Amino acid sequence: MGVYRTSVRFDLQNEREKRAADYLKSLKHGEGNRFIVDAVLARIDSSDDTGLVAQIRQMLREEVKLVPAAAPTANDEHTNEQSLDVSVLDDLKMFD
Repeated sequence: MGVYRTSVRFDLQNEREKRAADYLKSLKHGEGNRFIVDAVLARIDSSDDTGLVAQIRQMLREEVKLVPAAAPTANDEHTNEQSLDVSVLDDLKMFD
């Protein structure tokens, strides 16, 4: 069984690195290794998701550009208000 070893240095003058070092020191024996492995894998996985999200956003932008935009007219607003009034009245019928 192979083992890969590495060392990490923390700059205790840097508040973020000091916080990380203090956290690792607080873990029980053996938990630090598992935490670091999990953190590295989470970072790898999240960077893959970030790339996927960026690709999806780009595809959506391209598709939205193809859809013609229509500005709402005064008639549309009047129709929406009427449908809301009817909807509210229908909801009130439940209490009869």
